[in-house]
Amino acid sequence: MNNLNAQYVEIAKANIDAASEVAGVALAGVEKLAQLQFKSVKDSLGQGAGNLKALAGVKDVQELVKVQSTLAMPSMESAVAFANALYAVSSETANAFAKLAEAQISAGNEKIHSAVEEFAKSAPAGAESSVALVKSALTAASAAYETANKAAKQAVAVVEENVQTASKASLKALKAAA
Repeated sequence: MNNLNAQYVEIAKANIDAASEVAGVALAGVEKLAQLQFKSVKDSLGQGAGNLKALAGVKDVQELVKVQSTLAMPSMESAVAFANALYAVSSETANAFAKLAEAQISAGNEKIHSAVEEFAKSAPAGAESSVALVKSALTAASAAYETANKAAKQAVAVVEENVQTASKASLKALKAAA
């Protein structure tokens, strides 16, 4: 009974540690997003003040058109840069969550394998085929998880590459239009 209670306490401690790690990752992501927002607001205010000064110095319609066309490009570049930074923070946070999940799954798999091994040692005679079946199922499940995990990582890499390509293409199109 004491051994069982000790196991429950150990599981509870592990869960508290895991929850603490998840909260830490979440808070770090929120902190980065807040910093990004503050930087964006600060930059926008500075850029807006500069734009107002430029517009205040306009003397005729032709100069107004010229000033307006030069003001649009930095704003669009800032918007694209903000979107890229936002994506980077989101991606980084998601990757951190994924690493935590992988660590938890790996630890869980180790516990399951050790439990099966302990069970196999004390299994009644004739249960070898059942134990082998459970071990085989665990091996197949682990292989399926690894395959799915690799496919997900490849998909994320493709999405990240596409986001970067789209951002570069957007900036090129903006520059060409200006």
